[in-house]
Amino acid sequence: MAAGGNILAVLGLAALVGGMVFFGAVMAPLIFTTLPAESAGVLIRATFPRYYAFIVVSATLAAIGFGLRGQIMPVVVLALMVVAVLYAWLWLIPYLNSMRDAGQMVAFNRGHKFSTWLNGIELVAALWLLVKTALLIGPR
Repeated sequence: MAAGGNILAVLGLAALVGGMVFFGAVMAPLIFTTLPAESAGVLIRATFPRYYAFIVVSATLAAIGFGLRGQIMPVVVLALMVVAVLYAWLWLIPYLNSMRDAGQMVAFNRGHKFSTWLNGIELVAALWLLVKTALLIGPR
């Protein structure tokens, strides 16, 4: 059971961190620098549900792995991340889209800044867990 937990924890975290870094460092800038603003907005809106689903699945797999390893703290951190992502996916992003569509740019910009910080905190938490896990299973 421990080997399966190790595999799920490491693969889940690696996918989580890799997906988040790739989206933020490669995809979003690429979309906004190569497409006209209106097309970029349409594409990024279509991307977010898939991005959030990916985060939920990979964080859940990692949490299951840590649970199999008997490590509660990482399970709690990942569960909180899943709750935050579900909040962003199901409430915050639709709200931001409605604010942008209504021309309420002050509300949109404030909410966008919050969503960016939330995503950054999630990434830092996932990186912390990945590094901590790598140090525990590395050479001794």
